[in-house]
Amino acid sequence: MTTRKMTRLALFLLCCGLFLLQTAAAGAAAKVAVITTAELKQKLDAREPLTLVDALSSIEHKELAITGSINIPSSKVSADNPLLPADKTGLLIFYCKGPKCSKSMEAADKAIALGYTNVMVYNEGLPEWAKNRYPVTTQVEYPKVEFPRLTPQDVQAQAATAVLLDIRGDEVKDVGKIKDGVSIPLDDMEEKYGSLPKDKKIIIFDHAGKQAAICGKFLSMQGYTDIAIMDGGILAWKRAGLPTE
Repeated sequence: MTTRKMTRLALFLLCCGLFLLQTAAAGAAAKVAVITTAELKQKLDAREPLTLVDALSSIEHKELAITGSINIPSSKVSADNPLLPADKTGLLIFYCKGPKCSKSMEAADKAIALGYTNVMVYNEGLPEWAKNRYPVTTQVEYPKVEFPRLTPQDVQAQAATAVLLDIRGDEVKDVGKIKDGVSIPLDDMEEKYGSLPKDKKIIIFDHAGKQAAICGKFLSMQGYTDIAIMDGGILAWKRAGLPTE
């Protein structure tokens, strides 16, 4: 190899190294900071300027939310959402239902991508806040009803005569869909539930069986009377070896 070629190769490798370092630094800078329950309570008590955002659906937010928070579902964190603050340097904190809930981190990542520079996640979330008996707000008292819970095999047997209501959001992309399922993400349910028939059984399923019940209670309040839930969500369907598209 000539000296000129060796010099070009060395320059190429140097550029690649600098690019990787810049990428790593950008990734580190984009990491979302986490705020604890005590820290959030202190900021709220001190009336520090901040925007606290519940990243769950409007249906869940109306059932229970941290007092003073606004509701922007993670799927609706976008440049045209009027609820997002105009000042992109102000403190913006997202929360949902605790460490196993990914909605708050999804919302925070989207906010950062939109140019917000002071974003945090309250990872302990609503359950820990309520456990400490800190202020919460309830806007709607949903009916206290229990719904029949069906196995995936039961659902498959009734699929021809029932509406299989898929309330998942982005989870659909990775796991797949049930054939002929009707997709209305829970984030959109309050606006779109009217398209569902009231003369058919509605079988609700989500990702892992965590959100179907609150959806059922909401639909029950709207006058739907024949509602069931697929136990374990789409993950149970997959474990049962049933087909997805």
